[in-house]
Parts: sequence; C-alpha cells; structure tokens
Amino acid sequence: MNNRLLTKPACMIAMMIVTCLLLAACGQSTAPTASSSIATTNTDTSTNAGTDTATERTIDTAKGKITIPAHPERIVSTYYHGTLIALGLKPVAATKEWWMGSPFLKEQEQGIEDVGTPTSIEKVMSLNPDLIVINDFDVKSYDQFSQIAPTLYVPYTAYNNPKEEIQMFGKLLGREEQAQAWLAQYDEAARAAREKIKDVVKPGETAVLINVREKNISILGDNYGRGGYALYDALQFKPLDNVKKDVIDSRKQILPIQMENLPDYLNADRIFICFNDGTTEAQKKSVLNSAVWNSLPAVKNGQVYDLPYDTFSYYDPTSIVGQIGVLADMIVDKNK
Repeated sequence: MNNRLLTKPACMIAMMIVTCLLLAACGQSTAPTASSSIATTNTDTSTNAGTDTATERTIDTAKGKITIPAHPERIVSTYYHGTLIALGLKPVAATKEWWMGSPFLKEQEQGIEDVGTPTSIEKVMSLNPDLIVINDFDVKSYDQFSQIAPTLYVPYTAYNNPKEEIQMFGKLLGREEQAQAWLAQYDEAARAAREKIKDVVKPGETAVLINVREKNISILGDNYGRGGYALYDALQFKPLDNVKKDVIDSRKQILPIQMENLPDYLNADRIFICFNDGTTEAQKKSVLNSAVWNSLPAVKNGQVYDLPYDTFSYYDPTSIVGQIGVLADMIVDKNK
C-alpha cells in the first residue's frame, strides 16, 4: 500500500485489527489485492472537458457517478495520498499515523496535515476540501464525507497491482500523462536494479517474503507490501510453486503459518523477512534461533535479508520505486 501496509508504522497492529474486519466482509483482501473487475475506471468529462477551461469532471465510481473538480486544489486523502503525490497532486491532508512517514516521501509530505486515526470528520470539514479520497477504511463514513465535498471512494478490489492503481487514478483525475511518467520511472528503476544484481543472482532464482508480527508468521505475496512487488515484479525473482498457488494466485496475499511449516514454504534460494513494529527481540530470536529456521537452505547459505519495517511497510508508487533500489543494494552488498 501505502502503509503503516502495503504499507503506518506505529499503528500497524491497529490496522491489522481493522483489516481483519474488512477480511470478514470482503473475503480476505487486506492489501491492494483485487477482483477481476475495476469499479472506477470509466471516466466522462464535463461539457468543457478536453480543454484547459474545463472546471468539472463526471466520473464513474464504486458509489456511482460523481462530479469532481477538473483541477482539485484542496484534496483530503485518507488513503492513496502517495498515489496522488506520484501524479503531481499534493493533498492538503492525509492520515499520518497509518499511511504517512515513508522515507521516500519526506519532502513531498511536508506541510500535509493529519486528519487523525480514525479520520476526524470535523477536521476534514475544517480544511474546506474540494475533493475527498477514501478507501475501505473510511467507506462507512462516505455519506458524511460526501456532504462536505465530492468524495471519491476507491475500494481495494478496484485494481490488481500498483501499475493498475496509478493508471486508474490517472484516468479518473485527468493525470494520464503523469501516470505514464511514473510507469516509465518504475520500468527504468527495475531495469537498473536487474542490471545491478545480474552477476550475483542467477536466472530463475526463487525468493520468499515473510512477515513476523509478534508471535505470528505469515507468507506474503506480490501485492501486500513489504517489498513484495519490487521483489517479484521488478527484480523478477520466482516465487515457489506453493507460494504462487496458495498466496499469489489465490489473491489471499497473506498466509499465516506455524513454525513447523516453515520448510514447506521457505525452501527458496533467498528469504526476505520483515519484522513488524512491536515485535520484541525475544520474539525475533524465537524464530531466528530455532532449529527449523536454521535448517532452511537460504539460512545455511547466508541468503536471508532483513527488511527494515520503516522502509518496506509502505506501498505507494514512490516508495515502491525506492524499495527496488534498496533491495538491489542489499543483495549486492551481501554477496560481495
């Protein structure tokens, strides 16, 4: 995601609790995983659309047709603020505690106000927005938001991956050129990273991404955050067959497992592990010092990579591009 997924740090545990509620309602989709249909991609412009003088756009959304400013100037984004930034639209406010704080967005986030966690309707109203952007976390307050300003609700299930996400928002908001610019930036970062690691990573090498949150261990897919998209799409590591089947192709994107099952899912050439904030040193050692962990091939071969949570928990477009380079450098440095 964006994060504190996807993507913010200190409140990730709280987010996971909220996410569990969403899973019960949506059938397991905690990060931007998606259905086959995209609910918000069709756009119709106003009568002046297609010219520089257009003042409004009418777009199709998951809540029906809404009319939004053609050039919004005061956007409050309780989610997707990083995507808007990548499109050259800096919101006046966002959710700081969960989603802001990426090391790759320090400058861009300067001056963005915090609307609180949970989102404060009163704070949003006081900012006099001309557009509000929300996702599943705030959909229960859609009616209240829409009384303040046009509200664009984009559910997680509206897109399958970050590339689809930014193209969708580019079309919705009339920023197609900026979306294409990000795609080009991503492709160049991916190409440069693959070139950097080509002497130390053999074609077809497998990798697995795991997350440890206190005592809970989970296998992550390519669309949950924690560097998964950079790992599998940009760097083109191959997932293990059972990870592809049970985690990625199933669209679950996260699969909790028990310690004794680690050999079934971690028999990869390289292991990438991310420890959530709040996981104690004792809890980390309970994994890293266990006999089952130390029996894994990647552990024996010194191919385990510890992904800093505050760097890899974010899932916005700019952070994903940054994570590509960080992963490449980690791989090269470990194999010098």
